[in-house]
Amino acid sequence: MEKLSQLETKIEALLKKLRVLEEENRRLKQEGDQKHGELERTITQLREDLERERAAKSDVVSRIDGLLDKLQDA
Repeated sequence: MEKLSQLETKIEALLKKLRVLEEENRRLKQEGDQKHGELERTITQLREDLERERAAKSDVVSRIDGLLDKLQDA
């Protein structure tokens, strides 16, 4: 009978530990999902910034080419 009681105690402890681990796993997954979303937003913002920089650079290069053409024509 004592062995059965010990087994019950161990099973209860294991089930409690399982619940704790399941909760921790849920929390970690939620944090991971949140950080993934933040990372996706950051990547999107960086891509938009890069595209604006490329467009600005293209505009500057075009203006410089126009000035060089004017200088050559003078």
